[in-house]
Amino acid sequence: MVSIHFHDRTNLGGGLGAFLLLGTLFLLGVSSCDPLAGTGPGTAPDPKTFIHVDAATRTAVVTLIAGHPATDIQFNYDGYGNGALVLTVPTEWQVTIQCVNHGTVPNSCAVVADGEATAPVQPGWSTSNPRRGLDPGQSASFTFTPTATGGYRIASLVDGNEASGMWADLEVGAGGIPNLIAQ
Repeated sequence: MVSIHFHDRTNLGGGLGAFLLLGTLFLLGVSSCDPLAGTGPGTAPDPKTFIHVDAATRTAVVTLIAGHPATDIQFNYDGYGNGALVLTVPTEWQVTIQCVNHGTVPNSCAVVADGEATAPVQPGWSTSNPRRGLDPGQSASFTFTPTATGGYRIASLVDGNEASGMWADLEVGAGGIPNLIAQ
């Protein structure tokens, strides 16, 4: 036979203890930050919010947030990694890339030929010192004007970042207007 006092204590202690344990686990899960696996749970935002196009002046400004906090992986631009973010630009348009590092490790932005590249396609087509990168919380910008059509990447040239998915697809075409989409 179980005493009433023991039963009450078990319910109170077990219920309160379980509540506190679950609450603690929930808070740890929500606030945890794994620099390799991600900076937070969530869905990547609409890429169109990161591009501004002025057709009259043939210019575009693109903001690339390295380590966007809304996604499950840190090595991303605007929440998209491994080339899922696609920037399409016509030749002869002036494009400014604003690179913002929200990650927990250094990141950079550079226009490169492919996944094997260790330097920008042209001098100045990257944040300064792209192999060193921007420290967390820093930002920088650069401007480029493509003159030939082709496929390129915008990648972080900090060792290991591009291999971890830190790159966006850059397609330079003969016409149209700049566009930023997710695939």
